[in-house]
Amino acid sequence: MNSGLMKIGVWNVRCLHGKKKLLQEELKKENEDIAVMQETKKKLKGSQDLEDYILSYSFVPTNKRAAAGIAIMIKAKFKKRIQTYMFVNEKFLQLRYKLQRGYLTLLAVYSPEEGKMNKQKISMKLSKIR
Repeated sequence: MNSGLMKIGVWNVRCLHGKKKLLQEELKKENEDIAVMQETKKKLKGSQDLEDYILSYSFVPTNKRAAAGIAIMIKAKFKKRIQTYMFVNEKFLQLRYKLQRGYLTLLAVYSPEEGKMNKQKISMKLSKIR
C-alpha cells in the first residue's frame, strides 16, 4: 500500500482449481492488494493462507454442480486488518477491513452473463445484506 492507496482488481477466473499459484504471481506482478475472483466454481466456503495472499471463498453447495462461486484474495501482510468475512452464498461474499481511519467493506458479487440473472433479483439480494 503506497501513500495510503490500495489497488483492487476484479478477475473472472473460470475455475479456481489449480490456479492459485498462477493467480498469486499475476497479482504480485500487477501489485494488487485485493482481488475479487468471479466464477471460481469452488465447493464449500472458507479461508486459506497462501504464500503471499489470503484466499476467502464463498461456497457452491456440495450437492450442486459448481457453476458460480466468488472469492477475495488479499495480501497476507494485511491479515491482521481483516475484521470479518460474511459468506452469504455462491454469489455474494463480504469482507470488512480495518483502515487507518475507519473501515472498508468490500462486497464481492458474482453476476453471470447478461440475460442469465434478473437485475432486480441482484438488487433485492444486495439490499438484504448489511
